[in-house]
Amino acid sequence: MTPDATKPGALAILRMAIVVSLVSVLIWIVAEGESVSRERVETSARLVDGEGGLVIRPLDLTQWTGRLVVSLEGSTTEVSGLRDRLREAMTFRPGDPGVPTEPGRHEIEMAEVLRQSRVFEGTGVTLTSVEPERVGVMIDRVAWQNLDVRVEVPDAASASSPVADPRRVRVQVPSLLADRFAGLQSLTARLSADQISRLEVGRRNVIEDVPLELPPELTSHPFVRLDPDRVSVSVTLESRQDSVTLPNVPVQIRRPAFESEKWVVTVNPEDHLLENVTVTGPSDLIDQIRAGRLTIFATVVLTLDDRDTRITQKEATFSDLPTPLTFEAPSTTVRLSIRAEDGAGTP
Repeated sequence: MTPDATKPGALAILRMAIVVSLVSVLIWIVAEGESVSRERVETSARLVDGEGGLVIRPLDLTQWTGRLVVSLEGSTTEVSGLRDRLREAMTFRPGDPGVPTEPGRHEIEMAEVLRQSRVFEGTGVTLTSVEPERVGVMIDRVAWQNLDVRVEVPDAASASSPVADPRRVRVQVPSLLADRFAGLQSLTARLSADQISRLEVGRRNVIEDVPLELPPELTSHPFVRLDPDRVSVSVTLESRQDSVTLPNVPVQIRRPAFESEKWVVTVNPEDHLLENVTVTGPSDLIDQIRAGRLTIFATVVLTLDDRDTRITQKEATFSDLPTPLTFEAPSTTVRLSIRAEDGAGTP
């Protein structure tokens, strides 16, 4: 037999071997795809607000990171396909299968939610477990309410016509807290002493980004939100207040002039000076006190009745006339004794 005669037979054998190999590979692929596969896959999920004002938040932000570890069982092909789909973060909102809509605290069974989700729909894969198994959530329905803004200036300043911009803001009110908002008419924009100290007296000043204050029980609630949460405040500062604490203030005794020589008043040595007197008032007057150009005295005013009853103590005052200054001291009690001047006789 010639070499040329053997070529068709060799080619046929080669073709047959290739076909057999391809069929074997296909059979292996099909068998491998139909074999049971078990995998643990990491994915992520987000809690998303729903329609109609429905909102949702995790009860414990430290425990809910959005990370899920799911255990899957199914054919290799099905598990592989689902694994690809789980690479994208899933979203769950109130009203989705397994996620309630009623306001209040709930525990979501994550396996139940995942099995009913579109990601698992029609995959043929069995979800055997999920970590975490449950997620605690708060669900509520919110509405927007308009509130006025009230500006508060520290007591240590005299200011006129403080105005917030905007004068009204919106607040997101959850239904579970609606009763607490029922009596709330305004929010406070409070100026600090530091902000006041930098203003120019006698002209209109604008302070930017003043935060709005909510009642303490509402501040940390996850569903309460302000829009905007800061305002600008325009204010004219008429005078700037300041304070100084004087370590010692001398005590004076004052009595009726026509009787002053007929009786003797002796002050307890420990009460000759009042200690730690805090003086508050316009900054220009406080500067004069600091510089020693204005001296502060404490005065005990005695009357004829005080003389007749021989009082042994009385409160000192710092002024009996109107003054922009105010005074505070740990104690203003002055202990004293009253006696008739020798030869003056008994009153």
